[in-house]
Amino acid sequence: MSYNLFLIFLVLLSLFEVSVLVYIGERLYSVCIKKQYPAVSCRNRHIYAIATELKKHYPNMKTAVDIGSGFGRLARGIAKKTDLQVLAIENMPISICVAKFMNFVTNTKKVNFIYTDAFEYIAKSNKKFDIGFAYLGPGMNGRLCEIRSHFRILITLDAEIPGLTPTRIIDVPGGCTNYHHLGKFPNRLFIYETK
Repeated sequence: MSYNLFLIFLVLLSLFEVSVLVYIGERLYSVCIKKQYPAVSCRNRHIYAIATELKKHYPNMKTAVDIGSGFGRLARGIAKKTDLQVLAIENMPISICVAKFMNFVTNTKKVNFIYTDAFEYIAKSNKKFDIGFAYLGPGMNGRLCEIRSHFRILITLDAEIPGLTPTRIIDVPGGCTNYHHLGKFPNRLFIYETK
């Protein structure tokens, strides 16, 4: 019996070590090769604040895109709390695998995942979406200007789009996001309405 427990312990330890190595590897790949911030985990307070704003100000919207969806928590949360059909786009292979697995486990049917560069995909498409969400960080938000015309509403989390004036800024109580060398950014929603 103790031998079986020891084997189970070794297997679990190995899985943990592999997951840590994959996590570190993807973060290094993200920063060093892709030149982007590693994924930042969306919090429940963000999802609640966005869902509240959507229900209050944009109840008739149907489609949304999670730009740089990471593990898909924001996309799944918004899909569950609203009537939106969400397209989640991510360019990191491990993140998209985890997101698809979590989507299956949580049985979230209103989210579709695409593994590609979100900016290229949206720029090349002739599609218009109702809403776009981005939790990319202060260094990447400037690229949202390239695809802004594809959305009626664009919402960024914690960092604004440089050079654009938001329609509304919503404080999300309870914390901040640490972008290391850039400092801490209070949890906020920056909402941009396009004409």
